Amino acid sequence: MAGDATVRPGGLPARGHLPVTGPVDWAAQYHTPGIGFVLRRRLAWTAAALPTRLERVLDVGYGSGIFQYVLAGRPRLSVGIDVHPHASTVRARLAESGLDASLVRGSGTSLPFADGSFDAVVIVSALEFMPDPAACLAECRRVLRARGRLVCLVPRELRWADRVFRLLTGKDPEEEFAGGRARVRAAIASQLGDADRVTRPAGVPAPLAPYEVYVVERRAAS
Repeated sequence: MAGDATVRPGGLPARGHLPVTGPVDWAAQYHTPGIGFVLRRRLAWTAAALPTRLERVLDVGYGSGIFQYVLAGRPRLSVGIDVHPHASTVRARLAESGLDASLVRGSGTSLPFADGSFDAVVIVSALEFMPDPAACLAECRRVLRARGRLVCLVPRELRWADRVFRLLTGKDPEEEFAGGRARVRAAIASQLGDADRVTRPAGVPAPLAPYEVYVVERRAAS
């Protein structure tokens, strides 16, 4: 079993180290030319939108645990939640790389955490696979502390990007996302409105990139 004894912040483990946890898990593709570059940029764009100082971070839809390598050494406590049953495998692979995370099986639409539990919540391309992304966004806002930050990376609907996706993967993006991009667009419109300060950072990613990053900063209690 391939694995790195240590991983620098923002680094990736060796090829084959990440476990594939489901049919839409891209764990095996991060080192692949073409699509691997896009997948690695997703991680960088998301990380760039996080606060410099982190204490307690929640990774919603953690999948193979890939974002834990990006977070390595930054937060005091890193928690992940996902619906798949492979937490023990992911935890073991992370431990082989010197990383520690508390992984929970559960749904992003019903988070088993108290209000204000985290100072940052991250969703890396997971909302589009949820049947009710609006409920997930509402739950993420609930568990954020005052002035906490939600960073959400979602795919854009671009014809050229869809053509590139087909070329690189051999898959149709609408079949892959099962209409999820439209659900996410509606969820963002309904959930990320005037209640919080919402930004779409210029250059994170660039305007023509196939993904965009939403940053929500929870307002302080009045």
